[in-house]
Amino acid sequence: MKIKRYLDKDMRNVLRRVREDQGPDAVILSNRRVEDGIEVIAAIDYDDAMIRQALGVPPDVATPTSGDALSKIAEDDVVTAKPETAVVSADIAPAPIPRLDEIAVATGNEIAIREMQSEMSSMRGLLETQLSGLVWKDGSRRFPMRAQVLRNMARLGLAPDIANMLINRLEPMQDIKNLWSTPLAELAKMLPVADTNLLQDGGTIALIGPTGVGKTTTIAKIAAHFAMQYWADDIALISADSYRIGATEHLTALANIIGAKVYAVDSFDELSETLHQLRNKKLVLIDTEGRSQRDRDLSSQLAAYGRNSERVRFFLTLSAATQEAALDETVREFSRVPLEGCIVTKIDEAAQLGCVISTLIRNDLPAAFFTDGQRIPDDLHAAARKKLWLVNQAIECIESSRATIDERTMAENYSQLSMASV
Repeated sequence: MKIKRYLDKDMRNVLRRVREDQGPDAVILSNRRVEDGIEVIAAIDYDDAMIRQALGVPPDVATPTSGDALSKIAEDDVVTAKPETAVVSADIAPAPIPRLDEIAVATGNEIAIREMQSEMSSMRGLLETQLSGLVWKDGSRRFPMRAQVLRNMARLGLAPDIANMLINRLEPMQDIKNLWSTPLAELAKMLPVADTNLLQDGGTIALIGPTGVGKTTTIAKIAAHFAMQYWADDIALISADSYRIGATEHLTALANIIGAKVYAVDSFDELSETLHQLRNKKLVLIDTEGRSQRDRDLSSQLAAYGRNSERVRFFLTLSAATQEAALDETVREFSRVPLEGCIVTKIDEAAQLGCVISTLIRNDLPAAFFTDGQRIPDDLHAAARKKLWLVNQAIECIESSRATIDERTMAENYSQLSMASV
């Protein structure tokens, strides 16, 4: 079967083109109104039996319009079929509900139709890819410095929407030496950070987030930093993770390093009571139960934590080694409690930092701390003073991984971006 798409301002013109191109034996598979006129999908050399069975049309009833009927439709110049449906006789009664022994036959035909639709979708995707390549090539030729900046940001892993936002903030550059330094400096300005005095003022802090992002180790780092300025007796650690085996023991082992005491709670009511008992402590850190952002119980868990939102400051813990889509999903789901900011962990494990940077900027989620190792308390950095450090780490990541970006990837992701001014 040879399938072709036609588009013209009205049915008369589009059917004339079908007849001229494919001859009187052409078959109209579908027609619909689109923004630019009428779209018709026509075919020749089609399998008539397959089409009849797929449409549920009896053998003695006409299937998709063919032959001299094109002239009749062209004279009427009307479109009666709904979008994405085949043109059939208006006198056809509604198809009866199929019997069980008919379903197997229909299923086979449906598979064939799906395969046909898949091929058409692939053809459209191929054309779009080719068009994107032409657009990117033309833009790169006319604005080479802007194109190179986009290539650099793509190597960092920066998302196209954030790269577009960044490049529109840049002044026209005349010196090729600034192709890295100027965009990176602007990227650091775009990064939201929480100018918190947590390590000096203390408070009641809960770290929330998925399993395995490093909440427990990060709590130990914060507690150790705080203990360097105050007494260990001023610090209390609460383990609210009764789900993970050994979670309390792990936190206790870390707390012993700084001499802080750990309180284990098994319910949210017990957590509220413990927080009341510890109200005079300078710093209370809560190690919460890790949950996937897709966990069905996450909503109820966050709602329970929200009951303490007046006296607890929530920080979302994100791993820099997580894919961008998962990071965005995590922020969206955990934002059901009032987030004061986030803590970005495992920077030393990430191949690219553009993903987490894009997520913070896109969601306007301020970073409070960055962590890049297991050492306590050394591998903890206040984000407000380390914005440029994070950007430099992003450069080191791609140098270590030798990340490269090909022109096809650029064309697919950046062809729609504005190519002006730089």
